[in-house]
Amino acid sequence: MKRRDFLGLGLAPLMLAAGVRAAHATDKPMSRAAQIGMLPNVPLITHDGEKVRFYDDLVRDKIVLINFFLVECTDGLCPTVTANLRKVQDLLGERMGRDVFFYSVSLQPKKDTPKILKDYAANFEVKPGWKFLTGKPADIETLRRGMGFVDWDPIRDKDVGNHTAMGRYGDDKLDRWGGIALRSSPENIASTFKWLSQV
Repeated sequence: MKRRDFLGLGLAPLMLAAGVRAAHATDKPMSRAAQIGMLPNVPLITHDGEKVRFYDDLVRDKIVLINFFLVECTDGLCPTVTANLRKVQDLLGERMGRDVFFYSVSLQPKKDTPKILKDYAANFEVKPGWKFLTGKPADIETLRRGMGFVDWDPIRDKDVGNHTAMGRYGDDKLDRWGGIALRSSPENIASTFKWLSQV
């Protein structure tokens, strides 16, 4: 099975297969998705050099869109997705950075330093509300597996070139999660956030 097919499997089997558990230092209850390991609280670094915890600082009680990408993408997939999401930012307007947040996680954390990610974001004129993330390879791997971006074939799974143009979106507060093709129209992607409104 290709990583691109992960959405059809459902979340629970993927989380159990990944053997991932979320952990935090707060006493506020975690969402069910965090409890089953889909949203591990790994430490990451943003393109602005800020140290964050994935669940506690970026996802908890927020509406988010998360994808994995390569700065050095050779098939053109990642630049296409990034340009598309940049258009979605414009369509979401004032909601971006207020109640909707985008997170793009590097699949090559050893190469993609915060400075490289910052330059990448600047190249696409990314606006506030969207963070590009890197970190320790083991933490990125825990996050990738927890979120279900996994190929059951271990050889294909190790190949970062076998990445996908899919994104995981959801509302942690309401515990609603889904997946979307990030090469679909910007209007289609933006429309998914209408039914996720917490207002």
